[in-house]
Amino acid sequence: MIYIKDNVLSDEDIQKLLVFTTHPPRIWGESYYRFIDSNQHIVQKVKQHVFNDLSTEGHQKKFDEVEYSQVISYPTGSSKGFHIDDASKETTGTSVTFLNDDIIGGEAVVEGVHITPVKGRTYFIDGKMYKHSVLNVIKGTRITLTCWYKRD
Repeated sequence: MIYIKDNVLSDEDIQKLLVFTTHPPRIWGESYYRFIDSNQHIVQKVKQHVFNDLSTEGHQKKFDEVEYSQVISYPTGSSKGFHIDDASKETTGTSVTFLNDDIIGGEAVVEGVHITPVKGRTYFIDGKMYKHSVLNVIKGTRITLTCWYKRD
């Protein structure tokens, strides 16, 4: 299941999340990340979108509870090869929300489906089932809110 939804977060919510990019980062491969409290209002807003939208599809159980959430930055020249998510043994789903679109490159690829960075766009996947990657960021910095979910 790959589900893409635009306008999940408002510009105001996105601005609040972008403040985290000023905090000292941790480094993972070619990217920089900052943990965010999974109970934070904006993180829960994304979760609620997922739960509401996927409930008719029967997939909402994979997105019961936010396990981890991070603001992740990919600077110019960085990428992430194909991988499956293994945040923990309990991880059942992943969502990625683009916080900016003033970049060239940085598209997500999920099992051959290219997802263009559009500010406020969120895609939801079973990150353990579907291999996914981040294409090379040619210009700018790709910034996302990434959440990993587990069953309650």
